[in-house]
Amino acid sequence: MKNLSLLLVLLLMLYSCETVKTRTFTAEEVSIVPKPSEMVIEEGSFTFTEDTKISVENDNQKPAAKYLSDLFENAAGYALSIIDTREDRGVAFLNDDKIASEAYTLEVTPKKITIKASDAAGYFYGVQTLRQLLPPSIEIENSDEDNWVIPSIKIKDNPRFAWRGMHMVFSRHFFSLEEVKIFLNYMALYKLNTYHMHLTDDQGWRIEIKKYPLLTEKGAWRVESSHDIACNELAKTDPSYIIDEQHYHSREGQKMYGGFFTQDDIKEIIAYAAERQIEVIPEIDMPGHFKSAIDNYPYLSCTGEAGWGELFSTPACLGKESTYEFTKNILSEIVELFPSEYIHIGGDEVNIQSWKECPLCQQAIKDNNLKNEHELQSFFNREIEDFLKSKGKRLMGWDEIVEGGLSEDATMMWWRNWAPTMRDIAANNGNDMVLTPCFEYYFDAQHDVTPFEKVYKYEPIPEGFTEDQAKHILGVQANLWSEMIPNFKRLEYMAFPRLLALAETAWTSKDNKNHDDFQKRMLLQYDRLDALDIKYHIPSVTGFKDKVAFLDKAIVELQAPLKEMDIYYTTDGTTPSKDSKKYTGPLEFTETVTLNTIAYRGDIESDTRSALVEKQTYLEPIDVNPNTGSLKRWAGIKQFSVVDDVVLPKNATFTSEKAIAFSDHDGKEHVSMVFKGYFYAEEDGLFEFATKSDDGSLLYLGDIFVVDNGGNHSAMEKNGMVALKKGWHPLTIKYHEATGGGALEVWYTAPNGEKKVLKGDVIAE
Repeated sequence: MKNLSLLLVLLLMLYSCETVKTRTFTAEEVSIVPKPSEMVIEEGSFTFTEDTKISVENDNQKPAAKYLSDLFENAAGYALSIIDTREDRGVAFLNDDKIASEAYTLEVTPKKITIKASDAAGYFYGVQTLRQLLPPSIEIENSDEDNWVIPSIKIKDNPRFAWRGMHMVFSRHFFSLEEVKIFLNYMALYKLNTYHMHLTDDQGWRIEIKKYPLLTEKGAWRVESSHDIACNELAKTDPSYIIDEQHYHSREGQKMYGGFFTQDDIKEIIAYAAERQIEVIPEIDMPGHFKSAIDNYPYLSCTGEAGWGELFSTPACLGKESTYEFTKNILSEIVELFPSEYIHIGGDEVNIQSWKECPLCQQAIKDNNLKNEHELQSFFNREIEDFLKSKGKRLMGWDEIVEGGLSEDATMMWWRNWAPTMRDIAANNGNDMVLTPCFEYYFDAQHDVTPFEKVYKYEPIPEGFTEDQAKHILGVQANLWSEMIPNFKRLEYMAFPRLLALAETAWTSKDNKNHDDFQKRMLLQYDRLDALDIKYHIPSVTGFKDKVAFLDKAIVELQAPLKEMDIYYTTDGTTPSKDSKKYTGPLEFTETVTLNTIAYRGDIESDTRSALVEKQTYLEPIDVNPNTGSLKRWAGIKQFSVVDDVVLPKNATFTSEKAIAFSDHDGKEHVSMVFKGYFYAEEDGLFEFATKSDDGSLLYLGDIFVVDNGGNHSAMEKNGMVALKKGWHPLTIKYHEATGGGALEVWYTAPNGEKKVLKGDVIAE
């Protein structure tokens, strides 16, 4: 008996030694996005095992507890037991009514994990933080990980904004029910809580409406569209643009693209999202972007036919009672399906020309004492808003709904960077808004147009907003327009890692954000994205210009965009890969070549980046004595569609401009400009020029094409170099703005000088 007692003591001592064998984590080993409000790493760690239990006190805690248990069942092969009794070990969910909604505290010691909150959302977000403290292998089904250790830590956390959203468009290209669920899981991990489903547009109707079956029987299907053609062309050299075959079906004897969600599908999505504390907001676009409805119910238009105006589709007729009846019948089914507070009706990019030509619309303007077609749209919006109110819902629309006047209860999404007054009008009128600016938060834009850093550094509260005005900003949202996103992997590539930058802005206080710190945390987050099998974007190789000029030889040093990446390159015009030359040090060139580069992080590759490395001779100056400080400018409206086609008309008239900028044409579309004059080179040498433009810009010195920033795109900077002799050189800058978001800036850098705005004594006419 004495020996047995001694054995028990020894076993207890061994067990005790095992339990205190914990490691202490460094700050570099901890990565939580979005960054918590307060965080202190302490000594020791907690280890999850098959015996770890989760204790709960009430029903609010159970969804979060189940989510944590399911993580382990998926990755480790065992579920953590959920019990309703409190223990000294394991995970404990505790109620604290003093904690605000969605906020939580998390404390991890070597013996116990405690999550405190006052609502289901707070407990859930505590679990998501716990999830990010676990090894990335927690995301992998049937992982071979056997060491589920997290640091001892204290966290106090709460969100900055109530609306933390992501938006997906299903009309242009469709995504399946399972893909929606995967995306909702991504949102949950980074504490995003609003999922905006853009379900109808000109190119397809994606939700079952039982009263109007043709909307999905025919309106959900199409033959090849212009977007499909563009994707198929790009897919010839980039497989990420291949259109997902699962959305092609044989209908009426021909191959058609499409699909839609049944009402049961929508209920399943809403329930799945709710389990992840995400609210689903439907968008049913009206009265514009309504072609997929008008195609099948043509009486809805002013002419009895569907069609297109100069830029946008023909809208529904607002002089017909049938339009109001039709839209309300649709919304009656929508409000029954969606428990969300808001119903989004779009309201953007409406072609009002048909209303100007329609006697019924003009009569409606007269009968209701309206000033113009913008007020006619506002009249429609208010009618729909009153209907939604009667159903217990609130109307939301894009910022164009402000133009004809807003009711006090309407909520708008501000997207047009070039229309900042819409924010002021809404805030001053007492209207709430969500900020979703296209220059920063349109994730369908190419990554070099809207880079990761630009997303992170955007500050949602406008400078100069008062505290009362700022109260009307509900939060932020990023949008994934799917014209050029034809499959789910391409959607991942466009969303990540920018989604993490958005999430941090949405959750973390302005004062607690730090870009350098965020980039350090991202290095570990990439491992988690790998474990989730997310196809994410990596920036291109840096260290060189878009066009590198040299006289005798060029030395080019390449820099990897992230740590622990290998660079490969080619100089024979081929696309680089891991089979190409590996970069080991500075490259020397004595002849003109095209340098193509790529970087790899494991199997994830960066974008390919190219540069013309060009051997040049000096461009000789011309003998002129011009007037300094300005350039000549020609401007034309709706004469060209892209900068590459812009040519000066015969007998062009010019104005004298001191600044090279998009000025006095704000809000106008398809504006072309040509600036002509001279640039003064202060010395012999290699000069660098750069343009940043929305949309395209081209810069020439004499006959030399220096900066190619062509095409139609959001604000993007490109640069180039040229060898100049001291003196005056002919300068030409071409510019085109396509859709109303005009911006143009030009810089130069003299040899061994600093980057300066191209103005003042170095320009002349």
